[in-house]
Amino acid sequence: MKKITRFSLLVLSIALFAIMGCQEDDTPNVDSSPEFVNLESALSSLPGLTVNFQASISDPAGIKSIRLLYEPWFLDKTIRKDSLPETYDLNYAFQVPGDAVEGSSHTIEVIAENSGGVTTSQNITVTLDADIDAPQITINSPSNNATILIGDGDELNIDLNFTDNQDLASFSVSSDILNETVDLDGTSATYTQSLDITEPALYTFTFTLTDSAGNTTTSTRAVNVVEDLSFLNMYLADDTGITSFDNSLSGYPYATTSSTIAGEEGYVFTVNYYAPAANTGVYFVAQQSGFGPFAFGASEDNPGELVIGSDNSISPIVLGARGYYEIQMDLRDQSYEVTPIADPGSPNIAGFTGVYATGTGISIDGQAINQYNPATSAPLTIDPDNPFRYAAELLFNESNGSFIFVGNQANYGVFWRVNNGPIETTSAIVRQGGVECNFSQQYGGVYRLTVDIFLNTFVITQVE
Repeated sequence: MKKITRFSLLVLSIALFAIMGCQEDDTPNVDSSPEFVNLESALSSLPGLTVNFQASISDPAGIKSIRLLYEPWFLDKTIRKDSLPETYDLNYAFQVPGDAVEGSSHTIEVIAENSGGVTTSQNITVTLDADIDAPQITINSPSNNATILIGDGDELNIDLNFTDNQDLASFSVSSDILNETVDLDGTSATYTQSLDITEPALYTFTFTLTDSAGNTTTSTRAVNVVEDLSFLNMYLADDTGITSFDNSLSGYPYATTSSTIAGEEGYVFTVNYYAPAANTGVYFVAQQSGFGPFAFGASEDNPGELVIGSDNSISPIVLGARGYYEIQMDLRDQSYEVTPIADPGSPNIAGFTGVYATGTGISIDGQAINQYNPATSAPLTIDPDNPFRYAAELLFNESNGSFIFVGNQANYGVFWRVNNGPIETTSAIVRQGGVECNFSQQYGGVYRLTVDIFLNTFVITQVE
C-alpha cells in the first residue's frame, strides 16, 4: 500500500510539473517592448468636456493591453486585445469631471503591455484651458442691405474690428469683387478696404475670422450698388439718435413694404405706423444700422417733398396728432404722403382678454416663463391710450428658448406667432399663424417688449 502511495505521488508530481511548465510557456520570452510611435502628449480641455486620448503603439511581439490611469479623476481603464496586434491605435474618450478646476494641469499615465508581459509607460498632460470661444467681428461698415450710389472715387468702404479672448489667426473676405486672406496675431486687429465699383449689382461679402484654436466666426453683408436711387429695402425710424438702432434686438427700425407694381419696385415704399404723441417726427432710412449713408426726411419749404441726407440732420416728417398713419414715399419724384388711419376702436376678437406671453427661457415683468401653457402665461401691460398696444419688461433667463403670444389664459383659441423664427430677424407677429420666436443665446440686460396687435408689429429694445 505504501509503494502504491509513493508511486501515485510520483505520478502526481510529474503531472503538476508538466502543468506548470505549460503555464510558463503561455507567456513567451520576448526581446522587444511596446513603443509609442505617435502620442498626443499635451491636450487642452475644460471641466465637463470630453477629451480624447490618442496614440499609436507598436510592438512586434503583439500588444496585449493598454491601461489609462489617473486616480484623482477615478480613471482606471484597461483595454485588452486577444488578437495581439503589432500596432494598436488608441482613441479613448473620457469626460473631464465637472468639478475639476479650470486652468489646472493633470498627468494621465498610459501603460502598454506586450504579449511577453513587458510594459512601457508614457504620460499625457491635460491642461484645462481650452479655447472654445469664437472670435468676434464688429462691422463698422458697410451697413447690411445698404444702397450705395455709383459716383467718382471709392464707393464702398469696409471697416472691421476683430477681437478674441486669446490669439487671432487669420481673416478672409470673399465676394465677386474682393477675395483676400490676411494672417493675424494678438487678441485684436482691424481690417479696412476701399473699393471703386463701376458695375451696379447686389454684392454679398462673406467675412470669416479664425483664432489660433481653430474657432471661426462668419458674417455677411449685402450691399446694393445702384446708378440711381432705388433700394431693395427701406425702413422707418422715429428716433433722432443712434441709440435705438444700436440697442434694438428685433423690429427696429420698422420695416416698410416695397411696391410690386411695375415701374415702382425699388422706388415706392409704404409703412403703417403708430405715433404715440402729437408732433412725432419720423424718417425713412435705407439701412438698418442708422441714418447713413441714405436718410430721407421732409422739406421745410415744400410739404410733401422728400429731402435726402446721410445723417440725422435732415428735418423729419412730422405727424400732427397721436394715432395710426399710413406713410408712403416715392423716390421717382422725391415725394411722400401721410394718410391718417381711422381710429380702429378696440380689438374685436372673440375670446380675447389681453396679450400674454408663453414659452421658455424668459421673464415677463418679473414672472418666469418656463413652459408653453396659457394658464401660466404672463400678461403684458396694456397702453392706457391704445387698447391695441401692449408692453412689458423682458429678461432672458436661459441661453436658448422660444415664446409666442396668446389672447387669453384659458386656451390657444387666439394666438400670435412671429413672421420669422430667429429673434434677431423677426419684425412682425402673425395672428393664428407664423412660427415660434426663438433665441439661441442669453442676452444680458433689461429689454422693452412692445406688441401692437393692430399693426401686427413686434419690437424688442434694450433699455439697460
